[in-house]
Amino acid sequence: MIDEEIASPIGESKSYFINNWSVPVKVSLSNTGTESFLYKIQNIDKGTNVINGVLKSNENFEQVFDRLPEGAYVISYLVQEEGFPMDIKLKVKVELLP
Repeated sequence: MIDEEIASPIGESKSYFINNWSVPVKVSLSNTGTESFLYKIQNIDKGTNVINGVLKSNENFEQVFDRLPEGAYVISYLVQEEGFPMDIKLKVKVELLP
């Protein structure tokens, strides 16, 4: 569904996916070059947060969602001001599990 590397200026970046299946969805995020960034997964259709947190340098987040409701989703990444200008650098992967 998503398999990308993101490199963008300080601020907010987003990835989108649609879940139309009743199978588990695995979300993986890897901070590959920023001191830290905030992440949030939201169901756009229902306006609800699924999860949020902070990934520090070289940290990973991985979670399998067994019953993610059908609908459109956004994963937001926000780098706040750091000691010197940094870009967001991360890997994002969203996949369906059998």
